[in-house]
Amino acid sequence: MTKKLILHWLNYSRSQRVVVLLEKLKVPYEIKVYERTKEFRAPKELEKIHPLGKSPVLEVIDESTNESQIITETGHIFNYLLKNFDKDHILTPTDAKQQDEVDYFLHYSEGTLQPLLVSLLVHGFAKTKAPFGTRFLMGLLVKGIDDQFYLPELFKNLSYLEEILKNQHEKGSSYFVGSQLTGADIILSFPLIVNLVENKRLDAFGTSDLEFAKRYPNIKKWAEFIVKLPDYVKAEEKVAKNKPITPNI
Repeated sequence: MTKKLILHWLNYSRSQRVVVLLEKLKVPYEIKVYERTKEFRAPKELEKIHPLGKSPVLEVIDESTNESQIITETGHIFNYLLKNFDKDHILTPTDAKQQDEVDYFLHYSEGTLQPLLVSLLVHGFAKTKAPFGTRFLMGLLVKGIDDQFYLPELFKNLSYLEEILKNQHEKGSSYFVGSQLTGADIILSFPLIVNLVENKRLDAFGTSDLEFAKRYPNIKKWAEFIVKLPDYVKAEEKVAKNKPITPNI
């Protein structure tokens, strides 16, 4: 049974990790590009693919029957691709315990870490998009919420990940799990690399470039290593033309 894969890709989104995964697995695929609106929202066209209108969406077409399967949620997409297209363990450890660790990070990245970052991002929007005359009060409100909950939780998670990488680096490994690149490294690349290490506006996350590098040197070291991997570079180059400007968020 031959399957055709179409990745419905949105610029400046978590869907880029799926490109990296597909490049590493050397799986043939097509990209259908969607561009964000001026409000930095996904376009309505994505709702024709899935009712929620989110990205990434992986469309799997059975070319013998022309039946189409729509797979959403980044962690679920990762699980599907690793299960069906990684028979040679390119990104999946052979050790059962390490397989469980990778599976954990697929859930952790989207279920624990990313919601904290999204909440802080939305609060940043709230400060600038609140009705005129209320922005000062809105700023005080969201700052209080962030200072009491979201930022402490984010720093706790970053310290947790920093300790994992510290232990890995001491063992001579550059990766989150075992001694090889896995789906864990790729799925964590968006929250850690794109949202944090490469972010020029880290003040939105209660820190700065220099402070982040000082507090989390092993995360910084891991990030600098990952972005130089050939398949990561190739994936970035493949969609570079669809990232003409840095969004003002």
